[in-house]
Amino acid sequence: MEKEERFRLWGILISMGFLLFGCGASKVAQQKENLIEVQRPVIVVKTGQDNRPEWTTKETFIEQDGNFIYTGGIMGGADYALTLRLAKGEANKNLLESVQIKARAEFSSAIHGQNRNENDLGRYVTDAVAWTVDNIKIGGIHQREIYYEQIFDPGNQSFKYNAWVQLEISQADYLKAKRNAAEKLLDKATREKNDEAKQKTKKLLRELRKEV
Repeated sequence: MEKEERFRLWGILISMGFLLFGCGASKVAQQKENLIEVQRPVIVVKTGQDNRPEWTTKETFIEQDGNFIYTGGIMGGADYALTLRLAKGEANKNLLESVQIKARAEFSSAIHGQNRNENDLGRYVTDAVAWTVDNIKIGGIHQREIYYEQIFDPGNQSFKYNAWVQLEISQADYLKAKRNAAEKLLDKATREKNDEAKQKTKKLLRELRKEV
């Protein structure tokens, strides 16, 4: 009987030990979680919206209502003006790279046709793409939206900035830039007496003038 009592007493003590250990571990875990929460960066200033806009987390390019929209973002900047400028530069880079790819594909299709080995016409495509991009730089880019946050980082005891910028070009501006490039291309082909490039550029211009 005494032996059974001893076993029962040991069982109670062991159970209490596990209970105390569990409570202690839970307390440590809670303290650790509280410490992480205290050190989490906090938004102290933002541009008038309750939540970060959806467009800041979407793809860098979307086509909407006939417009081409490009996004660029920078996180963790040390200075507001610099972070905003870098975000705008990122959006501008995304825009111009996309225009370059789009224009190259379209001019290649119009001037090369199915024959991709017409090396002499390749330089006309390259020039047309460069002129299209230049035309967009001069007058086709418009700022659409800006969103920024000022963040306080308790760990580093410092302020940081996140910024996103949306730029856009309209379908009409893009077609106008292409048309102007095609007109310069026609002048070039005429001066160089390249009849093939001249005829293909004339055909392209007729199509572009219908669209603008």
